[in-house]
Amino acid sequence: MELKFTKHPLIVPPTDEEIVFLAEHEPELLANLHKAHEGRIDAAKEDPLRHGFELAGWSRMRDALYKYNEVLTLGGNRSGKTTGCAKMVMEAVTESENGHIVCFSQNADTSVKIQQAAIWEMMPREFKRKTKSIDGYINYSMQNGFTGSSFIFPDTKTRVDFKTYTQFSNNQTILEGFEFGFREPNGINIGAWLDEYLGTAELVNTLRFRLATRNANMILGFTPIDGFTAFIAEYLADAEILETRKAELLNNEEVPVRQYSNNRDAGIVYLHSDENPFGGYKRIAKDLRSESRETILVRAYGVPVHSMTTVLPMFSTSVNVLKNEDFPDITNKSEFTIYQVVDPADARNYVSIWAAVNQRGEIFIRKEFPDMDTYGNWAIFGDPKWKYGPASKKLGYNTQGYIEEFTKIEDDLGIKVFERIGDARFFARENSNAMDLFQEFSEKGMDFVPSDGRQEHIGITALDDWFYYNPNVEIDATNRPKCYIHESCGNLIQSIINYSKTNDALKDFFDLMRYLRLANAGDGPVHYGEEAFIQQRGTGGY
Repeated sequence: MELKFTKHPLIVPPTDEEIVFLAEHEPELLANLHKAHEGRIDAAKEDPLRHGFELAGWSRMRDALYKYNEVLTLGGNRSGKTTGCAKMVMEAVTESENGHIVCFSQNADTSVKIQQAAIWEMMPREFKRKTKSIDGYINYSMQNGFTGSSFIFPDTKTRVDFKTYTQFSNNQTILEGFEFGFREPNGINIGAWLDEYLGTAELVNTLRFRLATRNANMILGFTPIDGFTAFIAEYLADAEILETRKAELLNNEEVPVRQYSNNRDAGIVYLHSDENPFGGYKRIAKDLRSESRETILVRAYGVPVHSMTTVLPMFSTSVNVLKNEDFPDITNKSEFTIYQVVDPADARNYVSIWAAVNQRGEIFIRKEFPDMDTYGNWAIFGDPKWKYGPASKKLGYNTQGYIEEFTKIEDDLGIKVFERIGDARFFARENSNAMDLFQEFSEKGMDFVPSDGRQEHIGITALDDWFYYNPNVEIDATNRPKCYIHESCGNLIQSIINYSKTNDALKDFFDLMRYLRLANAGDGPVHYGEEAFIQQRGTGGY
């Protein structure tokens, strides 16, 4: 009888020549090889928790769960993210006793069809039947999932509950009184799994208190196909890259696989599509080869490129944000003309940016005030929206104080400002001295011109021009955006990524961009030659 070896992406069978040779000379050895080959495949199918094949990204997930209380897992298409999370959960269930784990999904349908199905796939073979005893209860059907959206694993007396984000939104008391995780873990101490989390910090903050008693971990899964949420942005902001991997679809560009989130003291793990031999990567790669770099980053490597709520969808930190060594020298006034934009406030610090424009009309934003490195975040994501952060807290500067601060910044940068733009409405307000800010600054030697007063949507539409390029074609001299930002302008970058009309705390820095874009009657800032530098425009300007 002819022996047929099942094709498998990881287990390599003997070649046809080897099979013919062994059949003639070593038939018993051939039979044993066939039995081992087929048995390994069958074992992986029947009991994937114990005998399944381990994907490379799962070890990164496991390592991160041992190091950090929270782990954000981002995955490309068919990267094995959900299966990996389910395996981590079931490892905890089977290894440690008397635990309690809660698993959240979008709604009842996704809970049953995706999350509960993934957990059932990882259930040890001997428990894939109705189990009812004093110490445990398991009853599962493909149609309805686990009875009561819960099961208790008999061997370890560990309970797993399945809930939805909608349930928590409708009744935030559903977690009261519970402690999640294990008091004496023998392995990973998982207490919560949040699959495809699109919410705010509210649920996570609640779970943190429920996990703290048992020092348990939380794993969050997220697929950034449609962009990332403001909550996910908190993990990604200023994340430190710990490990990278070559991206075959991006000409072997290095992309992250492990990061550390300083903001959340959490691990970030990326699962790449080509690391899952069972996910149909060849088809995915074929479909993506003609797509833009941003699309490939998201769909093949799980790397988020823009916010779900961004009003400037073409803005990309990988394209528009330049490292210090890549930023041009803007001190040469024959090549660059410098502009400053200021947006004042009563209860907060004034905000400002300094931008340079060259003769090609390209904009390079070099500095922000208050900058994130010195003063912290201008805005912090709270519950349910962004709130003002430490950088917004007033320094107590009067007009003279701001002039001294601005002058020091410009001296440190080695630049001289050609034109200063101030928010027209606030600068024109009369103060107790019967003067407005235009007059106050001018009397002290620093002249400002009013910003363009057109409606917000006009400025946003105009900004699209600055960030537009064809992402399907290589960036070069003819295909490139017009606006670039220095990596140190963290508050400005955060504002551009996350601003929407409901995020008041992000508005200040975003408005600076609008005012700059609509300068010069809407045409934007202009580069002037040496002849324009003869006329002085007041202290701190040409």
